[in-house]
Amino acid sequence: MAVKRPQKVIVIGAGTGGLCLAHGLKSDGIDVEVFERDRSPADRQGGYRLSISATGVAALRDCLPPKLFERLITNSADPSQGITFLDHRLNRLLAFDFPHSDRKDPDAERPITRTALRRILLDGLDAITHFGKTFAAFADSPDGSVVAHFQDGSTAEGDVLIGADGAASRLRAQLLPQARRIETDVLAINGKFALDDANRATIPPPILRGPTPVLGPRGGFLFANAVQYLHTDGSLPADRDIAPEERQAFVMWGYSARRKAFATIDLDALDGEGLKDVVRARMQDWHPSLRRLVDMADPSTVSAFAVKTSVPIAPWNTRNVTLLGDALHNMTPFRGIGANTALRGAALLRRTLSAWARGKQELGPALAHYEREMIDYGFAAVRTSLGDMERFHAEGSLSRFRVKAALRAADWIPSLKARLLRGR
Repeated sequence: MAVKRPQKVIVIGAGTGGLCLAHGLKSDGIDVEVFERDRSPADRQGGYRLSISATGVAALRDCLPPKLFERLITNSADPSQGITFLDHRLNRLLAFDFPHSDRKDPDAERPITRTALRRILLDGLDAITHFGKTFAAFADSPDGSVVAHFQDGSTAEGDVLIGADGAASRLRAQLLPQARRIETDVLAINGKFALDDANRATIPPPILRGPTPVLGPRGGFLFANAVQYLHTDGSLPADRDIAPEERQAFVMWGYSARRKAFATIDLDALDGEGLKDVVRARMQDWHPSLRRLVDMADPSTVSAFAVKTSVPIAPWNTRNVTLLGDALHNMTPFRGIGANTALRGAALLRRTLSAWARGKQELGPALAHYEREMIDYGFAAVRTSLGDMERFHAEGSLSRFRVKAALRAADWIPSLKARLLRGR
């Protein structure tokens, strides 16, 4: 009698969702391997920081070994105290506090740099994570398994193949060629600068408290947030794998507007200082403290990008290849929930595959249930994010007035304020 081989899961992509899933599967005794196109863990990743909400924290706690979860909490930045919406003159529109603000409270919402988060999530996965592996295509094997092919000619075979390879997922392109990711009509420019004692007093206090969306005139929008590490003993947590520069305090900002606001400018042709000039020109009548954020940005950190979003699709015929996170439900950054939605999916997929591995569910029905649930909450998040983008970039005076009035009303009505927090 032939010996049945152990069940195996192949994950394409060593991002937040893929690594969280790998930890959960490994802890359940499931054979799992992760393949990543970056050549090393230190390769530059898009964006500066993620904000891990209660949703993301719950998923990480569910999937990570307790000691690793504690390491993540120790190395993350100070928890955000809340969110404050302002107008371009620094007038308050809406503010609410997060329920957990103690940095020792694991349920607190906190920012963490992408590079530090990846290094932490790789702890314990070194032997099963392979860098420099660019996914090319998948194919079915005669025995019912699936084979992943990589551009270097190598292959990996497993019972299940997971595409966690981000917004430009090659796996999605093969599995669901009908799934689309499109450009919106919004362009964004972002940058950052080091936060220190010399410039701290010049930063608007709401930005030091947490995420700060700023609604400006003519459809202009600014988002700013400080990432800082203030400890009662005045020292940074020691960690062998986290370089000191990855824990330096900084302020990041992003300015965005409708594409037509940049119609005569080729943003791709500009260097960092040139992009700063573009933002300065759009913020001439903003509060000086907000304009100063742009002035202080290190030009080497400033970049521009077109804001994109996925287009919701209906359930498809389930097979032993599926998707996770941005690989399916990529969304605009204006709700700040993309990473947390991916982590939610990782925890759900971990439970799904563990039930299959234990023989409690057949693989097909189990994955079909996962996909239906992922489609529901994932594309709900996409729509919410897109709706926020539209509101934040409203150009007409009447539309702008209505958005600000709604925020001011929510500032006074607890039920409306709670609704805005829902889904994080």
